[in-house]
Amino acid sequence: VAERWRYRDGSGEIGVIAIGIPVWNEYFAAEPPPGALFVEVTGQQFMWNIRYPGGDGVFGRTDARLINDQSNPVGIDPADPAGADDLVLQNEMGVQVNRPVRVRLRSKDVLHSFFLPNLRVKQDAVPGMMPEVLFVPTREGIFEIACTELCGLGHYRMQGFLHVVPEGELGQWLQQRSGG
Repeated sequence: VAERWRYRDGSGEIGVIAIGIPVWNEYFAAEPPPGALFVEVTGQQFMWNIRYPGGDGVFGRTDARLINDQSNPVGIDPADPAGADDLVLQNEMGVQVNRPVRVRLRSKDVLHSFFLPNLRVKQDAVPGMMPEVLFVPTREGIFEIACTELCGLGHYRMQGFLHVVPEGELGQWLQQRSGG
């Protein structure tokens, strides 16, 4: 009986591809709309480093040789003026409700998987690669940022929080965390 349901000609795979390509393009090949918030998220055992480009809107250059887990967790180059106003937070990410968010993912060490279960967003962070994901948060609140890749013995501790704030309050939220 089970033999009857198998596709011998491979047509089942063609159907999956035909249905899946538009979804793939929506999440991974779409150009971010104008005004999208651009955030860089770097996974490391066992935390999320979230970097914002600061007032100039430009991320500063990074160099892996400059990484210091206490003072420079993503290796921002102090010689690059564009990095002087970058803000790096650990395990906290703030975004504005109904504003598109473009996330560039990185990993410092092993495979991690950036997962926002409440928003149905999931993308692997792979050392040496910088995949991006685009999403729009549609309700305010505090939501979990999880890692769904077994990334080591402390994997259970790798949890962050996504703060979706009302329109116009993201600047204040970031300023409170920058110490200013």
